[in-house]
Amino acid sequence: MVYKALDNVGALRRWLGFQPNTKIATVVFGLFHGFGLSTKIIEYNISPDGLTPNLLAFNLGVEIGQLLALGTILIAMSYWRRTAGYWRHAYAANVAMISACFILVGYQLTGYFF
Repeated sequence: MVYKALDNVGALRRWLGFQPNTKIATVVFGLFHGFGLSTKIIEYNISPDGLTPNLLAFNLGVEIGQLLALGTILIAMSYWRRTAGYWRHAYAANVAMISACFILVGYQLTGYFF
């Protein structure tokens, strides 16, 4: 999410001097996200019988949920973009998202070390 927020405000182009390939970033993020969720299921000590279909069904459910959420967000964003203060509010929202992501990462990392 930090990557996309930085991309939205143009920071990656300014810092790196070029625009990273969004498609590659999406695939890499999807792989990390999918494997992370799948390994979480394995921690529940479920029976290995039928594990593969269960993992596939879980990931399919996650993808369907993401599509539903994305559809709702896109509808809301289309109305928001029509407002006069969109660019000012969008920049502030992206900065808030970057801050929230770093706070979340810090919170999660403290669970590993303390």
